[in-house]
Amino acid sequence: MPIGIAWHTVVLFFGLVAFTPTRLGDLRAHPMPIADFAAAVARVATLQAHEDSIVAPGGGSILLSHGHRTARVVVLFHGLTDSPLQYFPFAQRLFEQGDNVFVPRLPHHAEKTGNVATLGSLTAEELRDLGDRSVDVAVGLGDTVIVSGLSAGGTIAAWVGQYRADVHRVVLVAPALEVTHVPSLLHGAVLRLALRVPNVTRASPRDSTEPDREPGWATHAVAQTLKLGVAVRKSAAAGAPAVKEVSILLNAHDHTIANGAAIDLGRSWQRHGAVTQIYMLPDSLRLPHDIIDPRHPGNDVGAVYPVLDALIAGARPSSLVGEVK
Repeated sequence: MPIGIAWHTVVLFFGLVAFTPTRLGDLRAHPMPIADFAAAVARVATLQAHEDSIVAPGGGSILLSHGHRTARVVVLFHGLTDSPLQYFPFAQRLFEQGDNVFVPRLPHHAEKTGNVATLGSLTAEELRDLGDRSVDVAVGLGDTVIVSGLSAGGTIAAWVGQYRADVHRVVLVAPALEVTHVPSLLHGAVLRLALRVPNVTRASPRDSTEPDREPGWATHAVAQTLKLGVAVRKSAAAGAPAVKEVSILLNAHDHTIANGAAIDLGRSWQRHGAVTQIYMLPDSLRLPHDIIDPRHPGNDVGAVYPVLDALIAGARPSSLVGEVK
């Protein structure tokens, strides 16, 4: 085949791939809440027993329980390539304040024999199911359910906020709805391309002192997370979220996710009458994308955790953060 024809064939192929609409499928909620405390704890115990055989040390789902239902239960969703251990110090902080806390492991994460390429099998449907199952369990653990998450976990929290009426409040922390360095006008085409072409990974050697983390990224995992975000944004454009209250915490120094997409989602919820506040951590703090894990270089949890405390409680945070009007 002449080079010119071959090149045009490649261009045509990628053009068709990039601009053929993505079928979102059924990404709505399928709730099956567990009302009984003992049954909810047993469900988590079964999950943890399964994880024991496949998960690296410290990488499994975390349940911090006072042994009875509490006035408030908090679900925390970690980010891509990380594990529930990312949230453990903050979970412990909430537990000491009287909450039951559940930090579930994202599918395919922190596996003993897994790597970044393993994450390429992650799907938006699996993230949806994780959101559903986690809320189902939380209903049995406490009277008022609060859900929060960082990055991909923030996208799951956004999905929960849109679809689960049995949750009182969601707090999205730097939700992965769009990535930086891709103009918003091209985001849809790039996403469709990433969903359809073979998975591409970039990995660094796993740190033996942090076996729960898988440094790097997988394009399919990112794309499937963004796909879930697209479903949330489309639903939010048409109607208010199911939850009563929403807070969004962004980081002006974030070079991983596009803050504008999260602001647009918040604006959609506000237009439909939902109580939604959007806050921005200042660029002067020079914080990384992962503002949760104290193991991450450059973090300042001494500044961030009190802000999260306030947002999870439904209170206005300190003057450290500015409200996005």
